[in-house]
Amino acid sequence: EARLAGVVAEPDEGDVLVIGAGVAGAALARALCAQGRRPVVIAPEDDVGMASDFRAALVTPRFDLGDEAVAALNAQALERAAALYGATPDAVLARGVLRLEAKPRDAERFDRIAAQSLWSEAEMQRCDAAAMSAALGEPVAMGGLILRSALAVRPQAILRAWLRDARGVAAEVARLERRSNLWAALDADGGLIAEATQMVIAAGWGSAALRPDLALRASRGQVSWAPGGAPIPPVAWGGYAAPVDGGLLFGATHDRGRIDVGADPADDRRNFHALAQTLPSAANRLDSSLIEGRAAVRATTADHLPVCGQAAPGLWVLGGLGSRGFLMAPLLGEHLAASMTGAPSPLPTALSARLDPGRFIVHTAEP
Repeated sequence: EARLAGVVAEPDEGDVLVIGAGVAGAALARALCAQGRRPVVIAPEDDVGMASDFRAALVTPRFDLGDEAVAALNAQALERAAALYGATPDAVLARGVLRLEAKPRDAERFDRIAAQSLWSEAEMQRCDAAAMSAALGEPVAMGGLILRSALAVRPQAILRAWLRDARGVAAEVARLERRSNLWAALDADGGLIAEATQMVIAAGWGSAALRPDLALRASRGQVSWAPGGAPIPPVAWGGYAAPVDGGLLFGATHDRGRIDVGADPADDRRNFHALAQTLPSAANRLDSSLIEGRAAVRATTADHLPVCGQAAPGLWVLGGLGSRGFLMAPLLGEHLAASMTGAPSPLPTALSARLDPGRFIVHTAEP
């Protein structure tokens, strides 16, 4: 499992404190380390990974035909994620993800997506039902897309590698406090965990409690895994499935407003039913009596765009990644690290403005 590299009781002056050790915090830590900084990552030891702690994750873009900038962001994020994960040992489980049509209107929509100029011809391949059936090893009635740069990845390998060079503080941050020119992270009893001139909130759904004015929304998701079956390519259709660890990971549920994280057998049944409806042969090959579930709470935003930027002097945010944390975190971690250190950002200025936390913050006075 991924662990924080070490424990420091008192970070040095000038350190950057990063709250959260999931994919957002790890991506930012990696980007800061690449710039010669050594951030201090704060997270409860048993929470390292959090929603990033599943057996596998898909790295696929969000398609957008109505907003060219958002479509371009997703394409750029996919390109950067694929490059970084490809350079991370044991991170990539499979290259290429199938995307099945799920609704009648998807056929025309996928035609338009494949024709978008931001994709190379080799990147996005349009397929009919016969080609999809051949790729999956069972008959399906719908066509789809092959996303050649999309990935199935192993989250723990990524977190291990990206947190390795960061220093760690094993603690749970309950609230933040501004003290002169410093930001202090406090525990539930008001005790000081650490303080620094720059702090980043990157704690997934936990960020909502630390900065309620970000207006993050909760969406609980549970994925399921069962052993057995012949390997199939990673595939998405609204749900998704990916082969890993001698079985198949499949899901995931989306329950808005639900914040419990204990595995729910009813959700495993929902996931298995959805899999069986779309890929009955793949479902039948699994041992459904041995299903294991894993749940986490996604942090989403009203406009479905991440939150990435400065929330107050010295206080930064990377969050609201929803179900695309492993797609967005690598690129946005680099953008935020650049913004904090004054280095050139990989994002166009107009696009970074759309991700700014200020779009949700009505009252900007410091606490």
